[in-house]
Amino acid sequence: MNTAVKYSKQIIFIACAFLFIACNKNKSEENSTLEIQSKKLENKAVESFDKFNVQFHSDSVFQISRVDFPIDGTHISGFEHYNWTKKNWQFLKIPVSEKNQFEEYQHSLVKTDSLITEKFWIPDSGFEVERTFKLINNKWFLIYYNDINL
Repeated sequence: MNTAVKYSKQIIFIACAFLFIACNKNKSEENSTLEIQSKKLENKAVESFDKFNVQFHSDSVFQISRVDFPIDGTHISGFEHYNWTKKNWQFLKIPVSEKNQFEEYQHSLVKTDSLITEKFWIPDSGFEVERTFKLINNKWFLIYYNDINL
């Protein structure tokens, strides 16, 4: 009987050891899978501003999806003054550009990896357009648009 108990203890010990190893292996495989998935999300390609810029200014449905409403900035034209909403949004057709496309306007462009601000104005005229794009979760969004024409 002592032999049977001795072998039973050894069998139970071996079974527990196999169970312990199997559980740890599964945990390490799960952790490794989670780390790989996390790294894939972190390394998800940052959207190219140049490609975004072209699509944003040529596709009205895409544009409205990439305006981060409620957006900062206002529209002022003469006596008309309102904040931007999806209902009163005016499709923007002119892409952001490094160079000034219009001789009569002053132009500035400030770019970082995650923020782009472009401004057009005519000095002492009451005309100014300013817009800011921000990289949010690896995608570009318009977060500010000021359109002033007094």
